[in-house]
Amino acid sequence: MYDAVANFLRTSHTCLLLVHLQIHRLEDAADQLLSTYGWPRLSVGQELCDVLLSEMPQHRSRAARRWMPARLGEMSSGPVLCTEIDLLFDPTLDLDPLRLLHDVSRVSRIVVAWPGSYRGDVLAYAVPEHSHYRTWRKPEVPIIVLE
Repeated sequence: MYDAVANFLRTSHTCLLLVHLQIHRLEDAADQLLSTYGWPRLSVGQELCDVLLSEMPQHRSRAARRWMPARLGEMSSGPVLCTEIDLLFDPTLDLDPLRLLHDVSRVSRIVVAWPGSYRGDVLAYAVPEHSHYRTWRKPEVPIIVLE
């Protein structure tokens, strides 16, 4: 993982996904990166939930799209480690989480703990049995599949 992260840091890419199905493996990797690099951490679900609770349901999608770049802009030019991204996949928000993360990485470089899989050229969120399961073919973002 460290070699792949070092390669990412030397490139012009602005978004990197760390992918694994097991949440505890993603948390371990996040903790390792935090202790090694000292990057700021954004717990997306936790912070975004607080924002969305004050919004009317019909305005939550727009609020999420506005909040993320504003929050990253407050934090650092990056990299920022983004964890707990599950809320972005809630169907009521009508977001494309991969597109949103790619777009907000223009504000600050991000490394994202992505709970899912990457096989062949297909990136998945969750498992097929999960109600919010989604896939993307040929995502245009660097990906590290954690062991």
